[in-house]
Amino acid sequence: MKKKLRCSSFGKLMTGAMMPGTKPLTDAQQKELEELEAKGSKSKKLQDLIEKRDKIYYPELSKGAKTYIEEEFIKDRFNYHVAFTNVYTEKGKELEQRSIREVGQYLGYPFATKAPEKRLENDYLVTSGYDWKTKRFVFDQKNVWDPTGLKLFDEEKETAIYEWQIRGYAMLINELEAGEIESGAVIRVLMNPSDEQIYRQAKIMYVDKGGDWGDEVPIDFFNKVADMFDFEAKFPNIEDRMRIYPVEVTSEHIELIKLYVGMAQDYYDSLHDQVDNVKNVFDRFKNC
Repeated sequence: MKKKLRCSSFGKLMTGAMMPGTKPLTDAQQKELEELEAKGSKSKKLQDLIEKRDKIYYPELSKGAKTYIEEEFIKDRFNYHVAFTNVYTEKGKELEQRSIREVGQYLGYPFATKAPEKRLENDYLVTSGYDWKTKRFVFDQKNVWDPTGLKLFDEEKETAIYEWQIRGYAMLINELEAGEIESGAVIRVLMNPSDEQIYRQAKIMYVDKGGDWGDEVPIDFFNKVADMFDFEAKFPNIEDRMRIYPVEVTSEHIELIKLYVGMAQDYYDSLHDQVDNVKNVFDRFKNC
């Protein structure tokens, strides 16, 4: 019996997803189109934008989506799972409760807390739980210790990766918990790294400045590096080290999830035949 595929990490699956029909322009492209039309332009740029605006779009799985599904197939076929963890994910878990509490207080939810892990599953999606929610919003919170982790200049890219995770949470909460989630957000917060992380950074910086890997990092050098990474002291107002990426959730988004997960199921099922075809090649080389 073939597995019923329920997507658990489907950002790659849904990125760029659109309903069949006209493919819309981005806000920036639409503005540029209107400006060129107002000028009476006959440029190639104008023609390209018009062509893109009027192009009929047919849903299809992206290369990244197919790679994700293939990885799921391999894990199922060989019955294995790789647990991923490193200093970044460990730090995120360590800070999660405090970070969520501070963000909640800032947004006016003084009792915000990390949601307990709970399996949510319907015919399309499965998750071990969302980060936290209120009556109308659900949040996915990322705690980072490097300022570049705030993605200050990558808003569109950031949304493309995580927006469908939020929509999936909303779908499951509303269906399985009688929720009233209307929208949500991805929240990124810059927090201090652990002493262990600071020491690792100090070690690298010490060697870069001519120190030896076998030497202990001098305490005064370590303290200077620690001060550099003390973001919570430098920016005590959490607003100064936080970004919020709003994510809208509509009925069309939910229908798209169903559509693309269905397409993913079809592709997953087709992989059985691909593997069997490879096995059939073996017979050509057997000693007959």
